[in-house]
Amino acid sequence: MGKKLFFKKKVIDAETGEYITAIAFIPEPKDKEFAKVFKLFGERLLEDLANRQLTGGELKILAWFLAKTIELPIQSEMWIPVIYEKMAEEVRLNKDVVNRYVKRLVRKGYLEQLAPKRAVFRLKPEYVYKGYLVKLKEAEPDF
Repeated sequence: MGKKLFFKKKVIDAETGEYITAIAFIPEPKDKEFAKVFKLFGERLLEDLANRQLTGGELKILAWFLAKTIELPIQSEMWIPVIYEKMAEEVRLNKDVVNRYVKRLVRKGYLEQLAPKRAVFRLKPEYVYKGYLVKLKEAEPDF
């Protein structure tokens, strides 16, 4: 039997003393490509949700961008052209609402826009990495 690549463990949160479930996926070095969501992204999401700085609709849009990022080819810069009508259909929200949420996520620092007046965005690279395992260390943010 091969190495275990998926781990699930109950741990105690040092700040709150609560039990939480930690889940980790460890890719094998032979993996050709994968996407990694950095811890900073999850921490920022949880903090903003706790402080009511992020709405459910904005969270839907972030999930949409994460799914689209994972679908991108490995050599890409992770830029995603957005057709608001199609995105609105996929997340089941009004097109104008989707447009407003995307703009808010750019202002809040979750998304980057390629150029003004162009509907091309990406999740900030310090939050998500899409690439080869051997180059992951180079991409990890230093905070």
